[in-house]
Amino acid sequence: MRVDTRGGVLTAAFGAAAVLAAMGWATPAAATPPGLETVMGTASPSSEDKSAFAPCPAGKVVTGGGGFLTAGSSAQGRVGLDRLEPLANGSGFFTTMREVGPTDFTGDWGLQAVGQCATPPAGYQVVATTGAAGTEFVTASCGTKKVIGMGGRINGGGGNVVLDQVVPSFDLASVTVRAVAVQGTAPTGWSATSFAVCATAPAGLERVVVTGDSGSDPAATRTKNCPTGKALYSIGADINAGNGQVLLSALNITPSTTLRVRADEDADGFAGNWSLNGYGICGS
Repeated sequence: MRVDTRGGVLTAAFGAAAVLAAMGWATPAAATPPGLETVMGTASPSSEDKSAFAPCPAGKVVTGGGGFLTAGSSAQGRVGLDRLEPLANGSGFFTTMREVGPTDFTGDWGLQAVGQCATPPAGYQVVATTGAAGTEFVTASCGTKKVIGMGGRINGGGGNVVLDQVVPSFDLASVTVRAVAVQGTAPTGWSATSFAVCATAPAGLERVVVTGDSGSDPAATRTKNCPTGKALYSIGADINAGNGQVLLSALNITPSTTLRVRADEDADGFAGNWSLNGYGICGS
């Protein structure tokens, strides 16, 4: 069953956040950005669209994050991310995933949100830019500051529009998102919002990219590490030539130095070639 909102909280239980270190994952080294910490939030398995929130501890602000379908789910190719949002007040990272396509998926599936939090860097600011109705590409700019984090949100898509791209520019001046209507739908009245987390350029700021090969595999996963001594402020992804038939199912940070992104062809497959790229913003 699909639940529709316009940027609000979906009817889902938010699990309590937990630091990834509590799950046995590595904690950031001393050389990484000051106070950097990875947190999580969980939405319990159900057959509904759902959201999860990863809150930052007191005294820290969100720099980026992601979300992912829980492992082993039969919902792969049936659900897609449509909200990856660093909240404007810096309190955490909000993730939404929806069932997509003309028919609902009746099985249960779960969602986890991931947030990167740090001691507030100089000039910290979250910039949000919303495009006109039906506009696929939307860009948020940091002006004279630099991008340390990114995100995107579909407003009013009702599961018929998903995020296809959340990408920082090569010079870390802006973030561009792309919204794509899924196969077999013709939605109207929706819009997309791009988020750029901005700051006065912190130490060691660097964009890293992993580029995937073009092919027609049912799924693709890409991973990339930050250079030695650096860790991730944030992550993003880009599906190339998916034509609304390939869905983002994971933007994950495991541990704080490694990005992992995944996309799945939709339930009836996709005959065309497509590729998946992953993006990270690292700092020291």
